[in-house]
Amino acid sequence: MEHKLFARHPIGNPRRKWRQDNVLLRVNPCPRGGKNNLQPQSELTHRKARRAVKTAFEAGFDSIGTGWMETNLALDVIRTTEQCGGQLIYTDFLRFGGMGDKNIFCEDNNFETILEETKKWNSVKGYCFWDEPILQEHMEAVRRMIDQCESLCPEMLPYTIANPDYHKLCRWQDNAYAPYIERFISTIDPVQMGFDYYPIGRLEYDPALQLDNTTMWSDLEIVRRAAQKHEIPFWFTYQGQRLTFHKIDYIFRFPMVRAMAYAGVLHGAKSLATYCSFGGHIDPTTGGKGVYFEDQKQLNHEIHALGNTLMALECLRVIHDDSLLPDHPSMEGIRTPFEESELLDNEKPLCTRISISEHKDAYGHKYLMVLNRDYDSPQLVRLKFKNPSHVYEVSREDGEERFIFEDAPLMNLDFEPGELRLFRIQSAEETPYTLEYYLDK
Repeated sequence: MEHKLFARHPIGNPRRKWRQDNVLLRVNPCPRGGKNNLQPQSELTHRKARRAVKTAFEAGFDSIGTGWMETNLALDVIRTTEQCGGQLIYTDFLRFGGMGDKNIFCEDNNFETILEETKKWNSVKGYCFWDEPILQEHMEAVRRMIDQCESLCPEMLPYTIANPDYHKLCRWQDNAYAPYIERFISTIDPVQMGFDYYPIGRLEYDPALQLDNTTMWSDLEIVRRAAQKHEIPFWFTYQGQRLTFHKIDYIFRFPMVRAMAYAGVLHGAKSLATYCSFGGHIDPTTGGKGVYFEDQKQLNHEIHALGNTLMALECLRVIHDDSLLPDHPSMEGIRTPFEESELLDNEKPLCTRISISEHKDAYGHKYLMVLNRDYDSPQLVRLKFKNPSHVYEVSREDGEERFIFEDAPLMNLDFEPGELRLFRIQSAEETPYTLEYYLDK
């Protein structure tokens, strides 16, 4: 069978300078100290943080963020990252940038001094200028800082991320999130359009319904569409552990993490970060390997394997079965009916807790992602094509295409809990061939 090569290119906001070559997997933030994170920390905290950095890179992450930590601890993390040969996004809210709508920001921002201090470190690849800005004046400040960063160091990533709790701040007014995201993009014009969502344990969470009733899904679609409209790469931060600030009691398991991370992939995310303050894949007492270390390492390996193909794709549509947010106002106007699928026949509805998305590359190749949102149970998924098709699966082991069905009217496939699989769908009228992408700068 013929094997073809196709070029892909770095992506980025066309109005900004920074470009992304590959899928990025991040820990955000790097594990740190206790409640008074912006105060000097103990030597024990420094030791745990240094070990946690090494653990994160051993788990297969590309970069870490210093998050909300005191300056000396952040510098310790930079030095450890440098030793590991890793990458880091630097934050110091005592000296520049800010957080949310709270009074945690530096009015006398002196980014030039920060740049001078950190430029000697090869590991520092970007700066977080604000975590979840909401107020217009803060968004305008982020815009100024990003412009300054581009002027002084265009090779660096000027990072910010949208607030996931704008619904709550607006007293849950219907459809409040889309206008906020549009204002965020229009004001800041960010290099990347990122947001985070940690649904397991929120008040909306019902273990019996799993992820069916979380507005993470509507927010993913809102941000995906807004990012696509403005030609900005879409990034997603998912929940990597049980979180102490969630007020209800619940059991946390790693298939939940898989389902949430792959929800981002399903929607076309080009970077994934796990929110892991000190737990999950990292042991909270030592900074060493935590209970989910091997699972997280495997998940990171899978996403990296898919990454070369993911970077070449544009998400066209995301379609869910009817069990996801039924009749919920947050999905009004953004729910894509099964009838709009270009690839699948809708004579039978999607199985419960199955989501699909359809993608294309610059050459017209068509791709199908299938996600089992059920994080407890495996599923047998039956999908019928509109027309007989050759089917190739992109391996989560090595990223290569495997020819799995020839001239197929349908496919029946088993899915593990939280599993996503990526397929290229080719008309049966064409001669089969496998393909791969190469980065062309």
